[in-house]
Amino acid sequence: MGKSDELYSRLKDVNSVAIVCHHQPDPDCLASAFAFQWIAEQAKVDQATIFYQGEITHQEIRSFINIFEVSLERIQEENLRAYDCIALIDHAVSGKQVELPDDIQISFIIDTQDIEDSSEATFVDSRAEYGTTSTILTEYINEQEWSPSTLIMSALLFAIHHERLDYVRYPTLAEYEAATVLYPAADIDLIEEVYGSSLTPSTLNAIGQAIGHREKHGSTLVSSIGRTTESGALPQAADYLLRLEGVRTVLVMGIVDGHLRLSAQSFDPGIDIGDVVERAFGSYGSAGGHPDRAGGRLPLGIFAESSKENVEIEEQLFKVVASRFFRTLNLNGNQ
Repeated sequence: MGKSDELYSRLKDVNSVAIVCHHQPDPDCLASAFAFQWIAEQAKVDQATIFYQGEITHQEIRSFINIFEVSLERIQEENLRAYDCIALIDHAVSGKQVELPDDIQISFIIDTQDIEDSSEATFVDSRAEYGTTSTILTEYINEQEWSPSTLIMSALLFAIHHERLDYVRYPTLAEYEAATVLYPAADIDLIEEVYGSSLTPSTLNAIGQAIGHREKHGSTLVSSIGRTTESGALPQAADYLLRLEGVRTVLVMGIVDGHLRLSAQSFDPGIDIGDVVERAFGSYGSAGGHPDRAGGRLPLGIFAESSKENVEIEEQLFKVVASRFFRTLNLNGNQ
């Protein structure tokens, strides 16, 4: 029995499933959850709801949700307990990418990271050799000759391009094959509309701050956007900085709502950026992610109440963060 057959068979025994995205979901996570929800509906699951945690402030992500009509709800413990089972999509560990009650049973896991053998989930599909979780969901659809809506197919195609095919972010053959499957059924105009999402003035200011306040060691760059009300500005700044010549790894920091927020990306196949960020900052708060993308949320303590104009404290934080990050990567000296 193939994985798509197994998934469909397992879902047929379920009345309701809570589809849980990782913290601040990206297009790959959202598109995969969207497709999983549709598959659950085909298996006659009475209720399949997509949940998320964190803030969705990235303008492109907001446009993705609106244009592709993805319906999702914020996680609340009492809501999750109303469902028969939990599905983790594009992540695999409760408490690392998203906080869930310890006694809630996880039944389905689909991800591109290796998953511990100790997982008690009834269905696990872990493909570390793949570039996106959307690729896995596309294979399910193709194997079963299903015909999801144009919105779902377009969302999957956007996610695969955004995560891997654009700028050739180390895609695998599977991503190209999945894109070939999706393209005929996708609405390219809608995809272009998401790509054309406008930046807010505050996000533009944050990116400008990141460009001007950076430190580079080799092909690795650390930058700060200072204080902002939009956490989505961090990954957008990281996206932009990663396009700079000679840059393969980026960490952007910023102060958002009294916390130090981190967003990291890497094109370097020799670097697991999720592991690097976790080792560098995990003991101070929530930090980690995928081999190519990661994030963090660290408490600032007494510094959270400091004056918004206290540039000295912000500069001190930048130096500490940059130093720990470079040291974790065994990098020394400015270049």
